[in-house]
Amino acid sequence: MAKILPQISLFLFLMCISSTSMFAQLDFDVACRTSQPFCSDAAQELTFPNITGEDISFQGLGCLDSTRNSSWYFLRIDEAGELIFDIQQWVDGNGNSNLDRGERQLDVDFIAWGPFTTSFINCEDDLPRGCDLNGDGENLRPEECVNNVDDPDFYTTGPLGLDNTAIVDCSFARTPEENIFIETFTIPNAQSGEYYFILITNFSDEAGVIQLQQTNLEEDNAGTTDCSILEPGVGQDIATCGEFPVSIEGRFPGAITYQWRTRSLGSDPNSFTNIGGQTDTPVLEVGVQGVYELIGYSDTAGTVEVGRDDLNVVDVSAIEIAITPNIAEESFAGSYTVAAEIATTPIDIQALGFTDFEHRLERDLGNGFIEYRPYQSSPVFDNVPPGDYRIVSRYRDCPASERTSEIFMILGYPKYFTPNGDGFHDTWSLINIEDQPTALIYIFDRYGKLLKQLRPGGAGWDGTYNGRNMPSSDYWFRVEFNEPRDPNMRRRVFAGSFSLIR
Repeated sequence: MAKILPQISLFLFLMCISSTSMFAQLDFDVACRTSQPFCSDAAQELTFPNITGEDISFQGLGCLDSTRNSSWYFLRIDEAGELIFDIQQWVDGNGNSNLDRGERQLDVDFIAWGPFTTSFINCEDDLPRGCDLNGDGENLRPEECVNNVDDPDFYTTGPLGLDNTAIVDCSFARTPEENIFIETFTIPNAQSGEYYFILITNFSDEAGVIQLQQTNLEEDNAGTTDCSILEPGVGQDIATCGEFPVSIEGRFPGAITYQWRTRSLGSDPNSFTNIGGQTDTPVLEVGVQGVYELIGYSDTAGTVEVGRDDLNVVDVSAIEIAITPNIAEESFAGSYTVAAEIATTPIDIQALGFTDFEHRLERDLGNGFIEYRPYQSSPVFDNVPPGDYRIVSRYRDCPASERTSEIFMILGYPKYFTPNGDGFHDTWSLINIEDQPTALIYIFDRYGKLLKQLRPGGAGWDGTYNGRNMPSSDYWFRVEFNEPRDPNMRRRVFAGSFSLIR
């Protein structure tokens, strides 16, 4: 899908950080609507000029008594897990957006809310200004909100911490004498697709920069943020395991009205039809799979287009998956490389970019098929011994899409047998030769004397010759067979050795 517009415009962002006179007139809901997207990954952190000279302050907002010079941001969760951010502010004397030695740090405070299913929220109704410790959902009071400097577990203990509102974290350093210049923002159990809002303040009213950086990216069970929200448009394609409705949204710089359109997957790209009329909130609840397009207009009449973008929503639980096992080596190689080739119908979702399949190898050890290799993202299984197998494939984390290949057999031979009458390995025969009735199998001693000719699928060799037990030693075999890896089933001869152990 083509992204028609260039990188996201800085116009709204610059308005947020420079038009301090405008902010002086804003109420809480309008200020929140200026929120800008951000993400933090190994290659990117958010560093931006702070705001000074702003008179507006939302008194009693969570644990914060003052919220002057406020900057608003939102993030979207990509991979689920815990996210920990450091927030700091300093006077950037050389303008390089790095905290260098000798540069003076400034006090910075914040409050964060979440999770939400969209970034287009009703801030006045959805962002509580106080906490609720008794759980009755009434009389939310800022006085009940705790500074996480005093109690780091207040917002993170249990499913919702001690507070059951949408306030997910809040922190301030009480006095400059405490010399605390880094605040910590934690989302303990973020889920993919969730949105979170954060308000960061400049209490000192001194010019500088603010930095917001995730610090636990390389740790186990760390969540990540979705950097696709920095791009204009509707974001990445969506795979759902039969879970509808799915919420999608988009945005274009300069757009004030939007039009959603849809068409079927795989249909004519020009066959879009409108979904309802124009809207000023570009959020759509999707109930079926398909292609969804958003058009942004800079006027209420919908005549001046400023961008359009589409995405695929695919229900992977409804896709039929055909699995073809391919074996790289010829028979009797000893160990094998098995690869699963995947085809999907009625549409090829892999061609649409949905390639996150996972695969499991199962083996029959005589009592039915059991897991031999657990689910892995690679369709290739290395060092597979001879035996009877099947491959189970599915779209990642979608059990409803699970499909199983036909059974495939790999020819081979046991490296030893123990004819002692205990019921285990008492006879020796080739593995999976029974489907080749024309195969010829001969067993020799070390001097080349023929001891036994075996019938494919027969009882095998019991370790005797003319009724006498043969001694523990190495023995040789020779097999003439049709190579199942060859499409023409060419005739082959293979010779090898095995051990008789008594």
